[in-house]
Amino acid sequence: MTLSLVLAVLAADPPACPAELFRIERSKNANVVLYETKQAGKGELDAKEPVTATWLMLADKGQREPLTFLERRLAYGFDVAASKEGIEVLLKALATRRILVRKSGACHAAVATIDGRDAVLRRIYVRSDESALMPEVLSIELFGADERTGEARYEKLLPAK
Repeated sequence: MTLSLVLAVLAADPPACPAELFRIERSKNANVVLYETKQAGKGELDAKEPVTATWLMLADKGQREPLTFLERRLAYGFDVAASKEGIEVLLKALATRRILVRKSGACHAAVATIDGRDAVLRRIYVRSDESALMPEVLSIELFGADERTGEARYEKLLPAK
C-alpha cells in the first residue's frame, strides 16, 4: 500500500475515539471498573447518561457486569453535572477530587488534578486491607498524563486517620 493510499484511507475514515475514560483497579483482585463515555452521535455525549461505569471481570472470564445498587450508591458510583467546561464527574468514594470530562482533540478525556497539575486521568489504583469485616482503604493512587506536555503524572493519596 502506498503512502498516498494510506493517507486517503485515514482522511476518509478517521479512527473512532475510545469510549474508556479511566479505570479503577484494586489490590483485591484483577476485576476493574471501567468509566466510559456514552455517545449520542458523532463526537457528542449522550445528554441523559454521558458517562457509564461497568465491571470488567478479569478475574473470571473477562465479561462485563453492571455495578450493584450498593456499588453505585457507595464505592464506585458517581454524580454528573454539566459545567461550562464539559461534564463534571464526582466519584462517590473520591468526592474531593473533581474529574472533568471534556474534548481533548477530537475525543473526550477525563481531566483531573494529579500532583497539582491538570492531567488526563488514565487509572486509579485502590490498595485495601480486606482482612476485617469492612475493607479498609490503605491508599489511592492516581495515574495520568499532563494535559499540556503529555508527561506522566502520579499522586498517592492516604486516608485521613
